Amino acid sequence: MTIRSMMIVGMLAIALLCDAQKSEPIPPDMMGTPGPIVGFVRDTACLLRNKNASVAKDAESRKCIIQCVGAGSPLAILTKSGELYMPLSAQLPDRDERRRLLPYAGKYVRATGRLFERGGTHAISIEKIEVVSSW
Repeated sequence: MTIRSMMIVGMLAIALLCDAQKSEPIPPDMMGTPGPIVGFVRDTACLLRNKNASVAKDAESRKCIIQCVGAGSPLAILTKSGELYMPLSAQLPDRDERRRLLPYAGKYVRATGRLFERGGTHAISIEKIEVVSSW
């Protein structure tokens, strides 16, 4: 393969990758319901495995959250009523929202955005998020 051929192949690969990253408009029936939630941002692993897990009230809980978050566990927002909201991006294809929630891990937040529910699973496409004192 000549250098020119390799350059053309490389440019085509870059063009395809850039095209794959483009967001598609979200159809109105997939936009969810606007609304806020208030909850505690934490990892999902301990919460789903341990029925007694909730907010980090003690040193052991905080340690567990720090370890799981540090290891890459997905993050979610736990409401006072026990509903767990998974983060969705505001675009399709969906993008990873973990980095956006990471600064709020172990904190109470008020998140406003688009709410989704399906078969008992809850999600939010966050438009605004802020730390609050508690729920």
